[in-house]
Amino acid sequence: MRKWELARGFTLLELIITLSVLAVLFISAMPAFKSITERAQVEQLTTELTGFFQYARSEAVLRNKDLYAHITFPQGISHSVPNWSMTLTDSDVTGAGTTISQLSGNAFTSISVFHTYSSDQISFDGVRGRAKSGTFKLFPTNDTTKQIELRTSNPPGRIKVCGAEGDLYGYKEC
Repeated sequence: MRKWELARGFTLLELIITLSVLAVLFISAMPAFKSITERAQVEQLTTELTGFFQYARSEAVLRNKDLYAHITFPQGISHSVPNWSMTLTDSDVTGAGTTISQLSGNAFTSISVFHTYSSDQISFDGVRGRAKSGTFKLFPTNDTTKQIELRTSNPPGRIKVCGAEGDLYGYKEC
């Protein structure tokens, strides 16, 4: 090998410097990535709850029978543990009747939920599919200012999704 030819490849020092710079970049990007995943979880849960409510309405009308969505956490308390669920049945008694559909909160680890439905259930009228009046609030566990509300009102039986403190996640302010 000639003296003036350069060695090929990286030196150990160059590799350490490059990895250090990449580590700093990854660490600085972590908070932004966390907010992106929280936003995606809020949007997904909002979509799934809306779909669950629409399905319950249409199923109640199809069966021409009142249906009930039973919620596994109490009214008026913010629930941040993802072990909650909603079960749609044909009985107003929790745990009784035929289970028609179920929505689980296990996939939403960083989202808190809150509801205002009395008796921890939502009834859907068998004639018009109207849901009992109440509200679901969804927000990232570490930021209660970014609340999405899913409201049901009877009458007219609408399901409305809106941002509690202004426009959020593509939804208009309530």
